[in-house]
Formats: sequence, C-alpha cells, structure tokens
Amino acid sequence: MSAPDRPPGPLRHLKVLDLSRMFPGAFCTLLLADLGAEVVKVEGPGVGDPLRGIGGPGVFNASHVALNRGKRSLVLDLRQAAAGDVLRRLVRWADVVVESHRPGQLDSLGFGYEVMSTENPKIVWCSITGFGDFGPNRDAPGHDITYLGYAGLLAKLGDGAATPPQVTVSLPIAGLTAAVGILAAVADAERTGHGSRLDTNMVDATTWTISEDVARAANAPSDGWGASAARNVYECADGRSVTVAASEQRTWSTLCAALDLPDLGANPPRGADDAPAAALVAAKMRTRPASYWNVHPGLAGGVGPVNTALDLLDDAQLIDRESIVVLPESGHRVLANPIRFASALGGAASHGLSDPPELGADTTTILRDAGFTAPEIDALLSAQVVAC
Repeated sequence: MSAPDRPPGPLRHLKVLDLSRMFPGAFCTLLLADLGAEVVKVEGPGVGDPLRGIGGPGVFNASHVALNRGKRSLVLDLRQAAAGDVLRRLVRWADVVVESHRPGQLDSLGFGYEVMSTENPKIVWCSITGFGDFGPNRDAPGHDITYLGYAGLLAKLGDGAATPPQVTVSLPIAGLTAAVGILAAVADAERTGHGSRLDTNMVDATTWTISEDVARAANAPSDGWGASAARNVYECADGRSVTVAASEQRTWSTLCAALDLPDLGANPPRGADDAPAAALVAAKMRTRPASYWNVHPGLAGGVGPVNTALDLLDDAQLIDRESIVVLPESGHRVLANPIRFASALGGAASHGLSDPPELGADTTTILRDAGFTAPEIDALLSAQVVAC
C-alpha cells in the first residue's frame, strides 16, 4: 500500500531517539516505527550500530534490513565534549529515548537520565540491559542464550535436554516489553507532564514468559505442561512433522476419526493410557505426508504445520493478511507490523517501510528539525562531532 493510501499511524506524534545497539533496542524501536513513530538512530562514527555489519561484506544483512527499516540515522561522536550539547538539544526535541548501554555508563559520561530529564521533564527514558540496573549481576555480560538459560525458559524449550534455539528469543521479548512500558510511560507523561525512566532487561522479560511455572514451583510444585498423546509433535511419512493440540473432546474425536481410530476418539487417554495412545497416533501419522494431515483433519482436529521461514512466504494465512510486505525502494520482503487496527492488512498497518538508512544519511535533516541552524550544523560537521 502506498504512503498516501495508508492511514496515519497512531504514534505519528512521537519522536524517538534510539541510542541502543544490536537486537533488543532494534526490535523495540521497529515496533514503534511501524506504529508511526519517528525513530532516529543515534549512531557512533565509523561502523554505527553493529547490526550493520552482521554477515560481512557481500552477504545480505537480514538483521539490519528487518530491524532497522523505517528509521533515520544521525551520526554523533559521544566521545567529543561538544556531543553533550548536541544530545541535550536532541532530548529537548524528542519524546522518548531508548538506550542499551551498560548500567551507569551514560551517567558517567554526563548523558544519563538524571541530567537529560532536566532538559526535558517529559522525556521517557527506557534502558534495556541484560540483568537490570541493580542486583548482583548488574554489570555481567551476556547473550540471548545466557538470558534464556538464566530465566528458566531454555530448560523448557527442549525435550529434557536444553539445546540452543536457532533464533533469538529473549531479545525480541525484551524489545516488546520495552515498547509496552514506553507506551504506558508516554501516556502517563501526557497526563502528568512528567516523564520517567524504565528499567527493562532480558532476564526479567524472559522470566515473565514462564509465570505459570514460577507460581507452580513457589506454591504447589507439580508437573507442568508436557507432551501427551493429544499434545505432541509427530513425524509424518515425508520426514516432516506436524503439531497436534487436541486436548478437547471435539478436536480429539475429529483427529481420531481422520486417523481411523474411532475407539480411541470415544475414550480420550488418561494417565497410564497416554503412552499407548501416543504410539497409535504416531504410527498412523507415519503413513501419510505432513501436507495430507495438515488438511485431513487440519486445524479442526488440532493438527498444524511445523513451518520454516521459507514455508511462511507461501502460507495462505499470511498472504491473506498481507503479513509480509515489500520495501518499495529495494523490493526486500519483510514481516509486517503484528499489531493491526481495524483489522488492517499488513501494508496498511506498517509505517516503517523505508529501507534501513545509510549511516548518517539523515544527520543534517534531523539537526535542522531539532532547531540547529545551518552555521551550527556546519561547525559540528567540521569538528567531526557529527557526520553524514
């Protein structure tokens, strides 16, 4: 959908300074951009956000394209004394700051929330870290798998043995959590006139996903969700797998009818009967390819595909909802905004459909928008405080 046809984004009034690096902040500000916010990546000189370098020269950089689309780029060298004044003026212009520096690092440079909030009392400042801004692990390094393991989620992802997932998990969870917190803080700032600082971190956000398990362990320890005949992954004749979630009588009966197991459908397995029932289902599943079971009985019988990313490109559900959209300049296909107002198609719901910016491509424009004069901008460029 072209920009003139796209309804205005609900966050079109919001200006976001993204000082973060790598994945969590990028997920957070991508979502804000897709909702219409103006997102300015404030990057260091030279390489900018390390997301730009993932994959190496000549390799399609999926991370940068997927997560930094719809944003603008300003290069600012925070190592220079004059950078402080530039950042302060940008904070006056902005509504939100997102940063992922080590706890206390920006404070030590004089660029932290306590200082910057005096420039703009309504600023919403979101810090995204590994373990949070206090606690014994405050300064500890980590990566996605570190946080997954620490938060208790990695132990739940494997079948009795923790294995590294092939995608990042804690990082988008933290980015989404940060975006929700930002929107709550912005709503409060608009009501009270006072901003706030948010402490969002990978471990807290990821632990939140196993809230049920923590409550169970803390109060009435027992087994949680696990595999059963009606809740499992089964291999099919073509080597592909399907999911089965047929815990209700209706879906279980539909599944067993499709498998030609009517007696099993009339008597759902319980306890000791579960393993024999699972063996019967598994044997039937191996007689036909996954494509058959995904239709007969399909979702009506609790059967769903185990898709790869490549499968999703041709999936009827995603196509109908326009969940994959095209960046007009490059033609790159990317996932649409997952939040839809008024049941909008993906193209209408996604406002961040410009290609990722070249490093510093928008420096002068952003400074001008923030109130810098032409002579001031020229002086900053000459002193290499900013770059374009």
